[in-house]
Amino acid sequence: MEKVTSGQRLHTCRACGKKFEYPVKGSAATRHHCENCADLPAETRKTLERLNTRVTQLEHQLKSLQAKAITPG
Repeated sequence: MEKVTSGQRLHTCRACGKKFEYPVKGSAATRHHCENCADLPAETRKTLERLNTRVTQLEHQLKSLQAKAITPG
């Protein structure tokens, strides 16, 4: 993989949650989607984005509930 320059940053894919460098010359990746997800049909990406968002919300909610269960009160 190429060395990260000041113009390149790690982005998180909205569809799969994978971290990727953007922009990389010759890559199909966009600002919001990794190279693998950029090739998917738009409707599929949209569905994956919704699912990824919901899973992330549920993970945060679970961590919050676990923290409350550990804290005596």
